Amino acid sequence: MSLVDDFISHLMLERIASNEFVGYSRYSAAKNHIYGGQVLGQALSAANQTVEGRLCHSLSAQFLRAGNLEGAIHFKVANLRDGRNFSVRRVTAKQQGRVLLTLEASFHIEAEGFNLQPKMPEVLPPDSFRTMESYRKAFDELGLHRLYEFLATNSVFDFRCLELPSYLELNNRPAVQRMWMKAKHDVPDDPAMQRSMLAFISDHNFIRTASLPYRNQITSQASQMATLNHTMWIHRPVNLNNWHLYDMHSASCFGDRALVMGHVYAETGELVATMVQEGLLRLLGDGVNAAFSENA
Repeated sequence: MSLVDDFISHLMLERIASNEFVGYSRYSAAKNHIYGGQVLGQALSAANQTVEGRLCHSLSAQFLRAGNLEGAIHFKVANLRDGRNFSVRRVTAKQQGRVLLTLEASFHIEAEGFNLQPKMPEVLPPDSFRTMESYRKAFDELGLHRLYEFLATNSVFDFRCLELPSYLELNNRPAVQRMWMKAKHDVPDDPAMQRSMLAFISDHNFIRTASLPYRNQITSQASQMATLNHTMWIHRPVNLNNWHLYDMHSASCFGDRALVMGHVYAETGELVATMVQEGLLRLLGDGVNAAFSENA
């Protein structure tokens, strides 16, 4: 099975009942924990498969526990509403009887209407920036071999960071990150699957944005980062076979919690999606182990 086929298969899930699905984990940047975007993308995929003729325009998820890479994840979908124009689903993701994530997603019929959006930031095109593979030596020097495998070797997506990738950043800088992203090889252009893939990517490199002003401290002592909740609005059609710009910034960091906001633009300038995420961001005392690894 090719890398792309394996990736799509793990997002599609195995259907075991009309509203129940089972999924598995592929790769993770952390040795013992599932990448949060995986569970988010799979939960949306489960919801997608219970709705006909409508596409997800918004979702809100609560990350409750870290999952492990070995056990299957069970997704149960509840039908909250099927109205004239909107459908709403609630998904509960469990592993070994423990709830990992809850998600509510709303679906809308395709419609024409008003058209307003902010202008995409003026940045150089994707080919102006280094591939993630080109940073392999830097990842190796920091002992981030597994993270490199997750981001490059085993990744279906090509990420081009406009600044030094935050994973490699040792110095403090403003809480802003931008990166171009697209699929390395052709992926299905099915609109529902494209939204699941966008959900998968949307948790990538996100809460870490809030850590950028504190990299000196975070890279010199034990710290903890984890997603608490994640909301996404999908404004326009998405096709990740084409380049998209992910523009992220942290709006607040206080009381061990950080808030990050992001916009995804098509290379042609259309605003495709908006994301907001709250996460845990804190330093730990000596001898204390982090309960969660840093998100990818």
